[in-house]
Parts: sequence; C-alpha cells; structure tokens
Amino acid sequence: MIWWLKARRVHPYLVWGMVAFTAAALVIQDSTVIVPSFGVAEALATEGFTPISFFVPLIMVGALAQTLDNRLPSAEESGVRRVRWMDSGLIIATMAVVVVLAVVGNWVTGSEDVLTSGRSTCFLAGLMLCARALVSRSGIILPLAWTFAVIFFGRRTSLDYYEWAVTAQPPGNTLAQTCAAAALALGLVLTHYSRDTL
Repeated sequence: MIWWLKARRVHPYLVWGMVAFTAAALVIQDSTVIVPSFGVAEALATEGFTPISFFVPLIMVGALAQTLDNRLPSAEESGVRRVRWMDSGLIIATMAVVVVLAVVGNWVTGSEDVLTSGRSTCFLAGLMLCARALVSRSGIILPLAWTFAVIFFGRRTSLDYYEWAVTAQPPGNTLAQTCAAAALALGLVLTHYSRDTL
C-alpha cells in the first residue's frame, strides 16, 4: 500500500490539488469573465458573461490524471496486490472528498457555483477516465475541450444552457446529476478493465 501511494504520488498531486481546488472555488465563487459565445444571437455585452468557476473542476481532473499516470508498470503487473482495485478506490474517494468540499464550500459562501463545481468535477473526471482508457494520457484533453465547447456553443441565451452542457446546469438539475454519475461510473469501469490504464 505504501509503495502504491508513493508510486502514484498521491500527496504532491491529489492533496495539493484539493487545496488548490478548494481555494479557487472559495475565491472565485460567482465571478464571471467576458468570453464570446457563438451559440447566442444577442450582443456580447449581455451574453458573454461566463462563470470563472467553469474552470475550477479542471484543477482536480488534472491532478487525478497526473496521479494515475504515475506508476511502476513492471512492479504492478508482476505484483500480487490488486492495483486496479486500489486505483478505483482512489478515484471514488477523491470524487467523494471533492463533493464534500463543494457542499461545505456552498454552506460557507452560499454560492451555487461552488456547489456545482463538485458535480462538474465528477462529470469531467468521468470523461477524462473514459478518454484515458482509449487514448492513454491524451485523455486529459477531453475535459478541457468539453469546458470550452460549453462556453462557446452551450448557450441559447445568457442564462439558458442546452441540456448537453452538463457543467453549466444548476445544482439541482436531475439530468446533470445523472450524467455526472453515469460518466464517472463508465470511466471507472473502463479504467478498471483497460490494459492501457494500468
């Protein structure tokens, strides 16, 4: 267990990633930035305000990807410990802590964007895990591409996002919650059974 934690570099990546995620979410809260959106017809002055919190989940997604990419292939393939199960447990525990941090952050600040960041992290992490099972380390690109797709093409109006823009939906949106859970579950399954992610 100790060698696995050291090989994955959990402390420098995940722990500090959680610190950065929490700090960013608490500092940014409901702040916005003007970014052009190609999916709306109105003027940029009224339609281009994008929550900076859209980018906060990428901190933890990147930290998790970096952690999983740190490994000792020969030792893991020849060892008797179930490394795949430990990795799956690490992913679940990480996402659980992220959700708890988001809930506590929402309780402290009252910001819905802080709360949404927990669900968005689970969804984007699921996308990253699915892509990683297929294209290895390049899978980190998918969550980033999704985030920019939502920003540029995900809106009907400034406050009305398309259903597929999961990361932009309000906290209580059932479809977004279902998509986040499904993406994470599928990502876990693909990670567990893919040889490329060992």
